[in-house]
Amino acid sequence: MSSVSHNEMGPVKPADDEARAVFHEVKEQVVAQIHKLRHDDQVHGLHEIDNLHKITIYKLYQYAVEEVSYGYNFFGKIEIDEGKFIHARAHKYHDGRIDFYSLHTEPENSIWTRDDPLVYFND
Repeated sequence: MSSVSHNEMGPVKPADDEARAVFHEVKEQVVAQIHKLRHDDQVHGLHEIDNLHKITIYKLYQYAVEEVSYGYNFFGKIEIDEGKFIHARAHKYHDGRIDFYSLHTEPENSIWTRDDPLVYFND
């Protein structure tokens, strides 16, 4: 099983058509997760997405892939507002099905900059 310290995530590359299709497929789940984080922030004072006022863009900027026995884990850096990015993870099975997995969040952070590296995450 992959982990942050032991994984086979490939190099980060500019978005291409296949990666765009993967993250387009999970767009509704990604947006729903962002709204859930916003709600949790308000209820619990978590401050994870304080710097995001609205989602104005949904554009894959970069991605990386990890091949696993049951398909491919896609890690994507998605621009959701001018200069504001999320790191999302999706899974593409060998039969073509695609599932949303998670957003990369850390305590008090789930909004990333263009310069923050896209790294392996389990969230």
